[in-house]
Order: sequence, then C-alpha cells, then structure tokens
Amino acid sequence: MSATSKPTDQVAFPDPSVYLLNRQNSRKAMEAGLAEAEWYQSPVPRAKMRKLLVRRNGPALRDAFIWFGLIFASAAATISLWGTWWVIAPYLIYAALFAGSADARWHEGLHGTAFKTDWLNIALYEIASFMVLRESTVWRWSHTRHHSDTIIVGRDPEIAVPRPPDITGMLLGCFAIKRYPKYFGNLLHHARGQLAEREREFIPEDEFPKIFRTARVHLAVYLLVMAAALISGSFLPLFLIGLPNIFGTWLMSLYGLTQHTGLAENVLDHRLNSRTFLTNIVNRFLYLNMNYHVEHHMFPLVPYYNLPALHEIVKDDCPAPYPSLWACWKEIIPTVARQTEEPGYHIQRSLPPTAGREKKPAIKPSCPADAEGWLEICPSAALEDSEVIRVNHHDQTYAIYRDGEGQLYATDGICTHGKTHLADGLVIEKMIECPKHNGRFNLADGSPARRPVCKALQTHRVREVSGRIQFHPS
Repeated sequence: MSATSKPTDQVAFPDPSVYLLNRQNSRKAMEAGLAEAEWYQSPVPRAKMRKLLVRRNGPALRDAFIWFGLIFASAAATISLWGTWWVIAPYLIYAALFAGSADARWHEGLHGTAFKTDWLNIALYEIASFMVLRESTVWRWSHTRHHSDTIIVGRDPEIAVPRPPDITGMLLGCFAIKRYPKYFGNLLHHARGQLAEREREFIPEDEFPKIFRTARVHLAVYLLVMAAALISGSFLPLFLIGLPNIFGTWLMSLYGLTQHTGLAENVLDHRLNSRTFLTNIVNRFLYLNMNYHVEHHMFPLVPYYNLPALHEIVKDDCPAPYPSLWACWKEIIPTVARQTEEPGYHIQRSLPPTAGREKKPAIKPSCPADAEGWLEICPSAALEDSEVIRVNHHDQTYAIYRDGEGQLYATDGICTHGKTHLADGLVIEKMIECPKHNGRFNLADGSPARRPVCKALQTHRVREVSGRIQFHPS
C-alpha cells in the first residue's frame, strides 16, 4: 500500500464557506463538471454482478435479531443493575450498540438493500434514524446527494471533515456534544414547518410535509421519555433513550471517519476518495461490512453481506486495502493534524499498475436501421429474465430490459435523477432500480416508482423477431 500527502489546488487557508450548500457553490461545482458527473466503476462480469445484487431476508434478519438481542440484553442488565457501579459495563455496551453501530443499520436501511422485503428496510431505517439523532427524510435526501457528488465541495452535505479540520469539533463529535443542539434545534425548526436554505438545496418541496411530521413524532417520543423520568423519579428513562449518544457515538466516529477523511476532494473516482480496510468479524458485524467502502460507493446496490465477494472481484483494480482499522487511523491522525496548518494537503491513493479507467462496454448496432427504423441489437438469448443491457446509438444511451416474466421493455439509458447508467441497475418485477440512488422507474411507461426519482424516463419500442431483439429509438 502506498499513500502520500499531496497539495491540492486549494489556497493555503480556503474559505470555509466553500463547503456550504447554496446555489453559488453548487453552480461552481457544475461549471467545473463535478456535479452529478459520471464516476468510474471497476469492471465486473455481468453474470457475477447479477449474483451480487441478489437480496435475501435471511442474512439481514439474522444480523438484526442478534443486534437487537444484544441491545435488549444490555438494556435489561442496565435496568437490573441501576443504582450500582456494576451498571457501567452493560450500559456502555448498550450505548455503543444504540448510538454507534446503529449508524450502519441506518445506512443499510436507507439504501434499501439489506432486506429483500422493502418494508423491513424502511422499518430498520426509521428506527435507526431515531437512534442516531437523524431525521429520516432529511437524511435520505442528504445521503442521495452524498452518493451523487461524493466529497465534491459545495455539493456533498456529508463531508465530515472540511478543511482546515476542526480537531476540537471532531473530538466533541465522538460524544455527540455538537450533535444534540443541532438535532433538537432542527426538530423544533421543522416541527414549526420551517426549513433552512441548505436543506432546500437538495430536498424536493413535496417532501417537506414528511419532514415536519417526523420532527413532531420525534419530539413527542422525547416528551414521553421526559414524562416517564419525572413520574418515576429516575434518570433511567433518559439514559435509555436520549442520552446514549453521549456515551456511544465514539463507535460511529471510529468507523465512520475512516470512510473519506484526509482523502482527495473533487475527484470522480471512488478509489481516490474512499477507503477500504480489512478487519475482524466483530468489527464487520458492528459496521455491517462498510469497511468495504470503495466497493460500496462504486456499487451501492450490492447488499452488505455480498461486499466481501465484490471486493475479491475488484481488488486488483483498486488501491491495496488497509490491513486493519488501526492502519487507517495511523494515516488519518497525522494527516488531519497536518491539514490544520496545510489545508491543501491530502492522501493520494496509488492505483495498481493493472488498474483501468475504461468505460463499461455497450452494445452498438452493427447494421443501420431497416426501412421502418428498427435496429438489430442482439440474439434473444443474450438478454435473460430480470436482466438489462446498455445500447449506444447516435451518441445516445438506451437500456433494454426483460422482466421476470420474459416481457421486453426499452427506455432512455440514463437516470433522470443523476447521470447514472440504468443498465447497471437491478430489474425488480416490472421496475428498474437506479444503481446509485435506489430510485425506481416503472418499465412499462417510465414513470417514477420510488424516490428520489421524480421525473419519468422516455420509453421506446422493442420487440423479438426470429430469435433477435430489435429496438426502435423513437
């Protein structure tokens, strides 16, 4: 593994306001070609990717039962030992699980890839959002932007360590000291039906009512907890719901800050702005395999339990993984310290000699259209059930799909929400799921089927004739 610190094009002490999400900063990123751009993806054989995209309830249910079981067991021990010094150990375990490892569950529920059953993903996401002091609708759109514009200054709302780094703030963040006033301030703000300018930059207006409703629900829960504490004459309810983040957020920081801290900003290659590290089974369980973070950002549709297999496929096309969690922090600590004096420096990840930068191949019709405008694409057998292929024709990209029942469909090939090829997505029943943001379109008419998709796709004619797929761009 080779990594060096390198100056960026930033001035010695950049204006912190460049990280703000506003129209001016967003326009600068767009003018630089960095906003909602096309990102590099390592090549993965289509047959292998199809297997990696399969979602199963089994692994996620198993891990959820173990996780919730540990939370309830440590909570029960806390309750039984309350008032004695013996309570410290089980309570710290409870807080770390509740406020620390809940972040990974929040993340997987948000992406909708953990479970095959959609409502289980939604339920996990809503519960975990409350546990980690996040409003679910706001953060759903925030994380969507994070995946569109990862560590793009002025566009990504989730840059955890802007430059120059605020080391005091990072330390306070391990105990959620700054998160509490921000979270409850936002709850009060949203409960009154108000949104900040930065939030209006990435959240559609028709989502605002959900934000206001969620804020009121969260506040109601906390009021009930406070009432329980007053009625019982004990702080125990507050320590179980409300205060665990003070004692458990350190685990979230321990894992989460390894993802991008100290790496390059404003690059369109996740291999250069994200980290993958190897670790033991305990860390992988608590972090739900998000240590494979380069792989996750390149292929967000792959469920967490398939990330180790994905890593084995793409590792020769990526920088060498860090050998441990400690190896990440041995690099992060001196880098962040240096950036306080030299904000323009970052860690430059070295790509292996075998690494490529080629774009994924697309089918190009080899013959001109017939008299009626139909194009020969490929043999029918080349497109299996629940599959999608990419077709390029006259500088336009299209996608041709076959659903689980063998029915053919065709649409424009680029997601209307972001510059992402739908041919890399997942066919689910009669829908296509975007490979980056997990939004869905109905294949029959291109209409939006799940947020963050808002604008419909244009559909096209497609048919099978004598064992060949034909396409009509119209």
